[in-house]
Order: sequence, then structure tokens, then C-alpha cells
Amino acid sequence: MKSSRIKRITFILLFFPVILFSQQVKIVTNHIGYENIGAKRSIVVSESKSALSDFQLVDANTGKVVFSGKPIFNGKVEQWKNWIFYTIDFTSFVTEGSYRLQVNTDGKPVSSYPFTIEKNVLEKATLSDVIYYFKGQRSSGLLDKADHHLKIAGNDTVIDAHGGWYDATGDYGKHLSHLSFSSYFNPQQIPLTAWSLFKSCELLSKKSGTDFRQFNRRLLDEAMYGADYLVRMKVKNGSFYRSVASPGLGKLPEDRVIQAEEKSYRIKASKDQAFNNNRSSTDWRKYQVSYRSGGGIAIAALALASGYPVSGDFSQADYLKAAENAFAFLEKNNPAMTNDGKENVIDDYCALSAATELYKVTLKTVYQQAAEKRAKQLLKRLISAGKYKNYWRADDGDRPFFHPSDAGFPLVSLLYYYPLASETMKAEIKKAVKLSMEYELSVTREVNNPFGYSRQLVQDTLGKRHTSFFFPHGSDASPWWQGENARLSSMATAARMAAKLFVDDRTFHAELENFST
Repeated sequence: MKSSRIKRITFILLFFPVILFSQQVKIVTNHIGYENIGAKRSIVVSESKSALSDFQLVDANTGKVVFSGKPIFNGKVEQWKNWIFYTIDFTSFVTEGSYRLQVNTDGKPVSSYPFTIEKNVLEKATLSDVIYYFKGQRSSGLLDKADHHLKIAGNDTVIDAHGGWYDATGDYGKHLSHLSFSSYFNPQQIPLTAWSLFKSCELLSKKSGTDFRQFNRRLLDEAMYGADYLVRMKVKNGSFYRSVASPGLGKLPEDRVIQAEEKSYRIKASKDQAFNNNRSSTDWRKYQVSYRSGGGIAIAALALASGYPVSGDFSQADYLKAAENAFAFLEKNNPAMTNDGKENVIDDYCALSAATELYKVTLKTVYQQAAEKRAKQLLKRLISAGKYKNYWRADDGDRPFFHPSDAGFPLVSLLYYYPLASETMKAEIKKAVKLSMEYELSVTREVNNPFGYSRQLVQDTLGKRHTSFFFPHGSDASPWWQGENARLSSMATAARMAAKLFVDDRTFHAELENFST
């Protein structure tokens, strides 16, 4: 017994330096992999300044060194523990395969986990899983059975609200948006899912070859499922019902209800307490959406659905009718449908997206004019105040637009409208896109930032402004808060789309491509 214990202790002591060393220095790579023709960077994270040798890119199958270079010292990032960072750049290496990175420090080798370099690496590594995720989040079973006959909170009106996707792991509700009480932070939810699925199918269909043929079938199926739900949520002579709530600890089918918009959130004092108590309202508008609370992107998604040769439970004519009716209603009533009676930047980019897709599918002048009007309004929101130049203002003053999930949407909406614009408007949009992305790059570079993490100009409830890596806790949405994955994806999308306008400006194009990875 004693001998066995001594052997275990000796084993631990022998390997302790290796374990300790592995915690001191590590190489962080993109676990998805790297596009063969694209930016390729890795970060060395160390707990102290180390004498790093050249880095080597090693073929994971043969062990052969295929590329080498010098790590670039970046130093520390304020308030990021005691870490010291180095950057490894191997962008110029384009051969497909499986690799790992290696550095030597103090005579000891440190290696990354294996990763791949290949064409369409992001799509191949993620797309199938993403589609399956949404299929797994479909409303189903007893909850969906209840949603076939769902009451509106506060009255006896019953609608068919089945279908759609659950909001989150712990929320079996279904929402076009939420956070309306905060004015500036409405995230696009179910409509954005349907819109994104249609857009993904549209983009992949343009790629050469047959790599994504089966993906497109599944993308279109899931997108139509979302469009069908939006038709069911369409209100006669109105916009769309915003939210199916799933209140209560047991998430019981009989408790589900069409909910009015929340007036606030609160920190729960107990595990059984709800985030809010305002499920019903005497104002019918509180149950329906504005452009910014889901209506604009719902219209855009339905317009996209109407242009396909196939459909789901409803016909292409049904999709288009729902989209056009909702657009006509919101063009007349949108300010009254908002929480504060005023349109802001989110209304502009959501309405622009709606008008753009309606014009593409109908070629009606009314939508062309509406899109141009919204694009002009959006362009006027690019302002400068203080030391910050060319940021998007959220309101009619100089409040900066920042968003936990949809930060890139002002640019994305303009870039989807761009091919339809007049030559004069195209020039204005291209100029604004460059100014906006130059601002984003400057804020990102304002502090030491080895990961190139997209930063933002934020404002708290007291009106204090500062630039930050992360969405602030003290916002108008407080105590609601979330992490950054969606925002980073939104900014990456904007940068990647913008890069296509600047292929003749090699330096700026490379900066945008690098920013988007």
C-alpha cells in the first residue's frame, strides 16, 4: 500500500513540470480551421515573457515542417489577467491539409492541437450542425399541440401559433424579438433565423460545384418552416404577434399564451420568480411588432420565401400577401407600434431590409422608393462626435449605436440594397461603408488587441461613453446581458460583405478580410 502510494506521488512529481509548463504557454488556433485562401493567424498565450524561437507549421500526418516564421510580440491586454500574447501569421501558406503549429521556448517544444486548412472550411465544419440545431429547436410535442389553439393574454381571442423555434435551452417561448422596453437593443430572433436560412441557401446556390446541394435542400426546408410560422403570426390588418410565452416553473402546455411586450426585466429573488409579471395589456399594439421588434425582418423573410419555386404549408402567394400587408400597415403605423413612439436606427435597417426584398421579388415602385428613403435615412446616421469619427447614431442626437447581437446590420442592410440602388446612391453607400469600417478598425486597434477582437463605443444609463471589448452590464436593457458571439458574427458578416466592394484597394480589402476571421 505504502509502496503504491509512493509510486503515485513520484509519477506526479516527475510530470509536474510538464503540466505546469503546459499551463504557462499555449498556442491558440481557430478550432474550425482556416480557409486556404484567406487570413491565417494564431495566438501564443504565455503567463510570462518568453524567448520564443521561430514558429513551425508542421504537417500533422508526416511530422514534416512545411512553413516557418517569427512570432510577433504583442504584450499584455489591460485587465486580461497576467497573460502575454504573441501573434503567429501564416496567411501566405495555402496548401490544404491537416497541420499543427509549434514553438520552442526555453528549449521546450509547445504544440497546438491539429487543425485543417481547406477550401470552404467554415461551411463544411459548421453548416450541417447549425441546420440540425434549428431542427432540434423546433416547437414540438405537447407544447406545439397547445400552440394550435393559443389565447392572447388578457382576452379570449384564440389563434393558431404552432411551429417556430424555441428561444433557448431554458426558454420554451417563441419570440420575434424582445427587449422593446430598452428602445435600442431589440434583437432579431425568429425572423432573423428564417431570413438567414434563406440568405444562406441563396448564397450557396451561387457557388460552383455540388458540395452544398444536400445542404441547400435542408436549408430551404428549415427556412420554409420559419416562413410558415410567420404567416400564422400575421395579424389581420396589422403586423405580427410578437411572442409566445412559456411561463411558470413547469413550462406547462396549458400555461402558454400570446404575450404583450415586457416593460422591464428584474433580477429574480428566488428560483420560482418570473423575470416580469406583465403578460397582458389593454393596448392591442403591445402584442404586435414594429419594424425594429421583428416586423421588418419578418417581412424580408416572407418576401424571400415567396420567390422560391417551392413552398411549405402555405403558398408563395400567401407569403407575399402577408409580407405586403404587414409592410403597408407598418409604413403607416410604425412609430405608434414602438415603445417610445419614435423610430431609431433599428427601424431603419429592418425596414430597409423589408423594402429591399419586396422590391426584388415584385419590382414595384413603392418598394423601390421605400428602400431608397430608408437607405438615405440610414446614411444620415453616420456621424462624428468628440474624438470618434463616422459611427452610427442610434437616435436623433449622437447616441452611439451598439448592439449585443446585430451590430453589423446597418452595413448588411445597405450592402444588400446596394445592387438595386442608383449609381449616385451606390457611390454614397460605398463611401459610407468605407468610413464606417475604418471607424470599426480604428476602435478595434485603439488598445492592444492581439486577437483583433471587434470593439465598440458604448453608453450606460447615465450617458457615460467609453469604448469596450464587451457589451456593458449597465445598459438600458439591464439586468439583461449576454455574451458576444452573435455580435462578433454580425460584424464579421458586415466586414466580409464590405470587402467585396474594395477588391481594387488591396490594403483595405485585406484589413476587412482579416477583421472578419
